[in-house]
Amino acid sequence: MSIKYYLYFLLFTIVLGASSCSVSKKAESTKENATATESTRSEAEVKSTSSLLEARRLLLSGERELAFRSLKKAVEQNPNNDAAYFEMSRILQYSKKSAALDLALEYGKKAVSIDGGNVWYHQNLIAIYKKQKDFMAAAKEARLLIKLEPNSKDHYYQLANMYIYAEDYKSALKTYSELENHFGFEEGVVMQRKQIYLKLGDYKNALKEVELLISHNPDNKKYYGMAADISMAMGNFDQAFEYAHKILAIDPNDGRVHLVLADYYRAKKDETESYQQVKLALGSPNLEVDTKIEVLLKYFDAAGEESQTKATELMDIALASNPKSPKLLALKADYLNKNENYAEAIVYFRKVIALDSTRYLVWEQMLLVEDRLHDYQAMANESRRALKMFPQQPALYFFSGKANVKIANYSLAVQHLKMGLNFVFEEKSKSDFYALLGEAEFRQHNNESAESYFKRAVKGNPVNVEALNYFAYFLAYQGKDLRRAEQMSEEAVRRNPHRADFAYTYAYVLFKSGQKEKAKMWIKKALELFPDNKDLKLLDMEVNKNE
Repeated sequence: MSIKYYLYFLLFTIVLGASSCSVSKKAESTKENATATESTRSEAEVKSTSSLLEARRLLLSGERELAFRSLKKAVEQNPNNDAAYFEMSRILQYSKKSAALDLALEYGKKAVSIDGGNVWYHQNLIAIYKKQKDFMAAAKEARLLIKLEPNSKDHYYQLANMYIYAEDYKSALKTYSELENHFGFEEGVVMQRKQIYLKLGDYKNALKEVELLISHNPDNKKYYGMAADISMAMGNFDQAFEYAHKILAIDPNDGRVHLVLADYYRAKKDETESYQQVKLALGSPNLEVDTKIEVLLKYFDAAGEESQTKATELMDIALASNPKSPKLLALKADYLNKNENYAEAIVYFRKVIALDSTRYLVWEQMLLVEDRLHDYQAMANESRRALKMFPQQPALYFFSGKANVKIANYSLAVQHLKMGLNFVFEEKSKSDFYALLGEAEFRQHNNESAESYFKRAVKGNPVNVEALNYFAYFLAYQGKDLRRAEQMSEEAVRRNPHRADFAYTYAYVLFKSGQKEKAKMWIKKALELFPDNKDLKLLDMEVNKNE
């Protein structure tokens, strides 16, 4: 080897070595930087996950605002924390601020952009779009869910529902066809298609859907009932009649079919046979009570004596087949009450309470009827029972107070009336309580307290006839402020001329104020209206004494 060649070789070796050393150092430096970056990213992700977990803990504690702050911190630490964006989106949906829903949508979309394969993120967007009434956007998300999970029936149903909400019935029907092609026959699909056709007034296609249901389950009488109803709506009465008889062939005791037949005969102008079918329906123990009540209410609401007579007969037929139905008994009681047949109404109200004592309104109606019947002992007993079940109902304290005043149990009346005032906030309502408290205190000779309550009653409601009557009698009995007593009593009678006790008070005030002749005339007039009133007769004897 020549010296020149050797020198070239040595120089090449030195340069190569130097170059290799440089490359090696650069590689080591790049590797160190990558490791440092990875370490920083991992640390940020750990912190972000920690903030996310803290937010979820706060959410479980109900600290929604603090949780949101922790989630904001999580996405600052790691902008790709899709779960944090998802949770923020969900929190904002509960906010009442108008802009919150738009921000919820923004965060929801961000979560999807990071992880588009997460089903729950798409469901979240659908929920937001529904709240915004943007059903077509929701449908787009629902369509993506089908792509993600093509074997999920729920996603198809959800997509169809979005189209229905958007009133895009054509797309909804197409979606149901897709579902059916993918999964085969589905009763729910056919039922939904039938409903869409009915909504569109397309009875012909609606009937085809029902016939499809019948072909898959020919022994299901419910489908024949649907077919009969649609046939009636189409005006095809004879076809409806055929479907109805197919129901009877399956179940001769079916009650609902008689309502279909009633509609059929009504359409044929045969009112007699139509009514007979209604009677058969209401007499069937297999027909739901709620359906019977719907039928009865139509008759009760109809004008005319004939309709009311039929309503009464049908009511009795329904009760004969369901004698222990609280709903039917309550309807009967309410009907009798509205027709002022209080003696019979109270019997039915008590039957309802015996079967179901949880209905507050029934208790209230029963106590009102007992008040009208002047059955104050029963009213006192029943109001005491009711108060044990409904201790925060002010009306019950009032009923108890009034009943106990009437049966001279004044101390209990005062106790309950004062308790009831704790649940009354309107001055007009308080006036009723104050009037009774005044009467109870007066009967116990606590005149100062009685007068105070009477004044508060009249001040709270100047046209409270009970308060005017009580206060007028009190003043006349005390022989004080008789002019005011006369004015109040006259106003009470003017507002309610059909109350014997008001007429008595007015005559008594006239007598006590020295207007004897006027009192005589008034008593004579009152006795013509209330000839059997004992108080008026006694006052008449008192006024005419020594004559």
